[in-house]
Amino acid sequence: MNETIAALVDLQAIDDEISEYKHQRDELAGNLERLEQLLSRMAEELDDKRERLAEATRFYDEKRIDLEADGDRMSNAKKKLGTVTRTKEYAAMQRELDNLRKKYSDDEAELKRLVEAIEEYKVAIAAEEKKHAELREEFEREQSANADRLGELDGIIAEIDKKKIQVTARLHPKSLLPRYKRLLERREGKAVVPVVAGGCVGCRMLLPPQMYIIVQRGEKLETCPSCQRFLYYSAELAAELVSGT
Repeated sequence: MNETIAALVDLQAIDDEISEYKHQRDELAGNLERLEQLLSRMAEELDDKRERLAEATRFYDEKRIDLEADGDRMSNAKKKLGTVTRTKEYAAMQRELDNLRKKYSDDEAELKRLVEAIEEYKVAIAAEEKKHAELREEFEREQSANADRLGELDGIIAEIDKKKIQVTARLHPKSLLPRYKRLLERREGKAVVPVVAGGCVGCRMLLPPQMYIIVQRGEKLETCPSCQRFLYYSAELAAELVSGT
């Protein structure tokens, strides 16, 4: 295997190692982000329930004032009814009193429903506040436990990345490095792949026989006609892949 091919293989190995540690870091960070998003949604739902409770409480206060006013009007109507002597006027006052009684009864029933709704809101809010507090504690524990590990992973990634300096110095021509980086982005982190049983491991396409022979010899850099990845051959790796080990 010539120096350029070997350098590309080494570069891919470094990026594979970095990718593994990035996956661990992103997984930890992702778990924290999901917990934070859940906390945010729960907080919004709590705010919504608190606003509904406040609205129901305001409405209850208004209805309670109305009920007191209806009680006063009904009391005055009863007193006035006792002073009426004319039949026609008495009948009119009686209808007015009946209407006041009905309205008072309806308002009482509505106040009862409001009290029940307010209690339900309070119970629901208390339960949600407890869940939110428990989740907040879990998030803070996870954040504290993972902070050191995230920093450690970032440090490991930075140290591994330093190895690229010496490896890229072995690449000739230098224009291979931008090509390698583009392939790394476009081909799911795999810019350099082995050939096994006559095919590209990256896209599974069978290579032309003559190209396969050239890749096996390792004297010239070749790319897959299908996925454009850089190709190399390793007898040991080929044996492992074929045997499934």
